[in-house]
Amino acid sequence: KRGAAFATRATTRCRVVVSVTAGGVTEVTVNKVDLGDCKVRLEVTVPNAIATAARAECLVNFAEKSEIPGFVYAKKSGRKKSGSNVPPPADAIIAFVGAKEFKASCVEEMLQRSIPDAMAVVAATALQDSERIETPFDTLLKAFDNALAVPEGDIKYSIVCEVVPQIVWTGDYRKLAVTVVAPGDDISDEMEATSQFNNQLRNLGTMRVVVDRGLEVGDQVVMSLDAVDQQTRLPIEGIKQEKFSLDTGAAKINLPGLVDGLMGMKTGGTKTFPITMPTDWPQEFIRGVTADFTVTIRELFDNEVPAPTDDIADKIVEGATSIEDAKEKLLTMQKENTKAQLERVVDVALLDALAAICEAPLPFSIVEETGRQMYSEQMLEMQMSGNLDMATVEKIAAPEMVEKFLLESRLEIEQVVRRTVACEELFKLENIEVTEEEFKNEVVAAKQEFEKYGTEYDVQRLVEQAGETIEARKSLEWLRANAEITVTPPVA
Repeated sequence: KRGAAFATRATTRCRVVVSVTAGGVTEVTVNKVDLGDCKVRLEVTVPNAIATAARAECLVNFAEKSEIPGFVYAKKSGRKKSGSNVPPPADAIIAFVGAKEFKASCVEEMLQRSIPDAMAVVAATALQDSERIETPFDTLLKAFDNALAVPEGDIKYSIVCEVVPQIVWTGDYRKLAVTVVAPGDDISDEMEATSQFNNQLRNLGTMRVVVDRGLEVGDQVVMSLDAVDQQTRLPIEGIKQEKFSLDTGAAKINLPGLVDGLMGMKTGGTKTFPITMPTDWPQEFIRGVTADFTVTIRELFDNEVPAPTDDIADKIVEGATSIEDAKEKLLTMQKENTKAQLERVVDVALLDALAAICEAPLPFSIVEETGRQMYSEQMLEMQMSGNLDMATVEKIAAPEMVEKFLLESRLEIEQVVRRTVACEELFKLENIEVTEEEFKNEVVAAKQEFEKYGTEYDVQRLVEQAGETIEARKSLEWLRANAEITVTPPVA
């Protein structure tokens, strides 16, 4: 498991060469070379005897499954028949199969016989699925490059793989101290609850088509919009939409400046105006970018909002018996939301503080996998918001968009990986335990989450992620219990 692999401390990171001879009769020799950055090269030497045995196995296999004219050869109960059951000569088998295919099979058989011995050298520290054969396949074919594909001498090839990083603590993780700003207080909770009440009330309004005036605050508008970077003049991916619906009377607009630009526009009108993208925009690579937005109003509606009376209280908040009850329920939910936000802020601060004193090289494959997972999560959030049409979703899911995210969000991705490395090391050092019941519950919860949205998932990876999730949660619980946490009032 990749995640669990981080919990194993690597042995050494100094640049050394280690010679290892695998046990048994194979006598495969492996030189391990530390390349740094969590990479090692395994220089494998396969003796002629193993290469010859690989060739012999290929001859037998092809003899058994090929119907070569003039020869009858088969196995019976796993043993060759006697008498006339004589295998065809090598030249006949190679001629029938084809020299290229036969030699390729010899190489593959030789690799299958030697790779396990080579990887045994790094079995305790290698990251799953990170190994790749560095030597070109055509180079290996040359070892069998003669008429009868008889290997000449020993065969050498190299494997590169990633290993778990060696972690060095530059501070005492048992004495962490963090200070965070509260995301809200009683005053802000009251304001937010009032805003939610007004939004819910607006949702109950009656829409009437506007024909005799331009857009005013409070109108509901359907528009097409697009945006280009003001400096590069290149389109900003993920913005273009043909039928984007916006309630201009909503308390919160995710794109500040958009409503101001729309003011006074009439149905059918087109306008271009600049907007600076928010610093908390989901797609990091366009945060802070100043863009020229081009908007065309398709439909414009006036929203006649009903009076807040007790008879519609249940429509504002399910289960509310009066307007005052609806407001109290919204305030309670907002206070719970602020509490949850504070917990998340504290968690991030603790993880960043832990990561700051944890020095470790980051394996490329883990950074890559984490980045792709982060992008998928962002896409899922945008889809669930309901503001993206399918064409836009497909566009931002394109491989080039994913690669752009991996490149431009590299620092953010690496920070997430560093938090994971630090958490898993803490989990191991403090001997934190996970019960079988806790693990099973986490797997079931993860499975239900995927099935809820009809998302396909890999069962093995789901189990691995469940283990990683519960380990991270347990580590955070330990940090909250042992770190010094100071919470300051929210910014006015």
